[in-house]
Amino acid sequence: MVRIFFILFSFSFIEANDDSVNTIDQDRVLYKLHVDPLINEARIYKIIGDGKSFQLQQSYVGKPQKRDLKKTNLVTKRDRYILKFTDSDNNTLMRLGIGDPFTAYAQHIGYEDSERFSFQVGQQEISAVIPIQITPSNLIIEKRDINDVFNEISIINLDIQ
Repeated sequence: MVRIFFILFSFSFIEANDDSVNTIDQDRVLYKLHVDPLINEARIYKIIGDGKSFQLQQSYVGKPQKRDLKKTNLVTKRDRYILKFTDSDNNTLMRLGIGDPFTAYAQHIGYEDSERFSFQVGQQEISAVIPIQITPSNLIIEKRDINDVFNEISIINLDIQ
């Protein structure tokens, strides 16, 4: 009898905790230290590139989309390409990691016998969101080499708004 009581008591406790977990997930807000989602304005840059050459397609001040905020990350070890925002004196204001958007990985059913699991893709559109308080003059795209050193690929002059 004691065992049955203990089992029923344990299940009721688990059920009570399940409701609180659901409410926490619903209240979760996307928050990144470098791009505060509570602000309504940010500098948004759209860049087109193929890994060797880059062009600024669009730059504006506006409310960032949620998907752009999710993709805006600081530099990590997994980033092969980074965006470096500098001022007119070439001082670094902010560095954002964009990963490797020019390589597609195919590690799924149908490619088991393939010798290559990664393929180069064509031009990609890259979105970068930075806080409105930062006013960069240049956007430098850099690529990480084998020795973990970043080398400049392209420099884009930006119009300060």
